Amino acid sequence: MKAKLIINIHSGRMGRSIPSVIKWGFQKLILKFKLIYKPRTTSDEIIEAVTKKCEGTGIKLNVEFTKHSKHAIDIARDAKDNYDLIIVAGGDGTINEVINGIANSKATLVIIPFGTCNVLALELGIPINPIEAVQLITEGKKTKIDLGYVETKEGSRYFAILLGVGFEALLLKDATLQFKKRWGFLAYLIIGIKHFTVYKWPKIHVKHKLTSTGYYMIIANCSFICNKYQVANSASVTDGLLDLVLINRKDWWSIIPMLLTPLTGATSKLLPKEYYQIEEAYVYSAHEILVQADGELVGTAPFKVKVAPKVLNVIVKNNVDNDKIY
Repeated sequence: MKAKLIINIHSGRMGRSIPSVIKWGFQKLILKFKLIYKPRTTSDEIIEAVTKKCEGTGIKLNVEFTKHSKHAIDIARDAKDNYDLIIVAGGDGTINEVINGIANSKATLVIIPFGTCNVLALELGIPINPIEAVQLITEGKKTKIDLGYVETKEGSRYFAILLGVGFEALLLKDATLQFKKRWGFLAYLIIGIKHFTVYKWPKIHVKHKLTSTGYYMIIANCSFICNKYQVANSASVTDGLLDLVLINRKDWWSIIPMLLTPLTGATSKLLPKEYYQIEEAYVYSAHEILVQADGELVGTAPFKVKVAPKVLNVIVKNNVDNDKIY
């Protein structure tokens, strides 16, 4: 058996660079509670753990580092027919790139969570601790999961977590790498506040089983977004469906709960919305609206989106029932 380890050594770093005043406060807390503080796992520690696990079981391992955006797609695409296991150590963005390189192939994905956000790992019941996740290389089991697939005039892409349309995608466009390094997870909140009062909230139209109209939309494959918080509570990566959540009012009290999801938790019960489970949809607007898939801008509306059932092999914990992956 052969394995390729694709590792993004820069994953998760944006959340560790924060303003000096806040950093000073955290440092004081860390010094005060240093007996319970555990440093973040390093890339060298992950490589060492993966190498040891593979050598101990006769798996031939090759390691490759990502060098730039979308590099992981090319690495994975070149490796999918020559390796049995494609091991990725990174955040959800890096994992999405690897998925787009190996979807619909015989290769099997092994996820080592190593980013600021690790939503797909959470959804699949994979340990968030990278060293614990390494054990799944030989102790986990293979299953097949669904992906979403979006086609815009600018290009196409698979997504494992969700598709965001409009305001959410605009935040990604403005969140430059330098800004995120400075403010960490607060970057999106700061940009959101900046745009909230001036954004025009154009109407978004969706043709599916019905025709729906709203002002804020996500199409989810996972129930979780932003780590442990939920918007599409019924979504599952194994049900052959995507979950459409459409806020159909643009009053400030209708939109704010969605923007504050990390603070309010499961927001589905709070929102005036339409909720559908769909196999495919066509989305359009009279205005140019940005589209993002798993945190990557993929184009503008109009676009088509559909579920791609059971197109990805992935390793999960041995005690996870396929029917209970949600």
